[in-house]
Amino acid sequence: MTLREESLILGYRMPILRGVWERVTTFGALRMWSHTWAIFCVYLGLLALSLIGVKWMLIPLALWFVGQGVLILLTQWNERFDEMIGAQLRRRYRSHYDAG
Repeated sequence: MTLREESLILGYRMPILRGVWERVTTFGALRMWSHTWAIFCVYLGLLALSLIGVKWMLIPLALWFVGQGVLILLTQWNERFDEMIGAQLRRRYRSHYDAG
């Protein structure tokens, strides 16, 4: 037996996946919010295409770039910003004066 084989612990071993302890992102923003924003902008683009015309499809595209940039900045600021905003809206966080 080599030194490496002796140091291994017998039993099942599996590396911990990053998706278990780290939030999954798409294009730098949280996956759920990024996909929801992209679907909303695609819907607006198709609506503009069918009602107004082709050149108006650039507005939802520009809107997507701006919104995706905001989502990326929020994710870099706090990876759990969506949970924090939800808790604030549900009044789980107290204000400064009510905490004492």
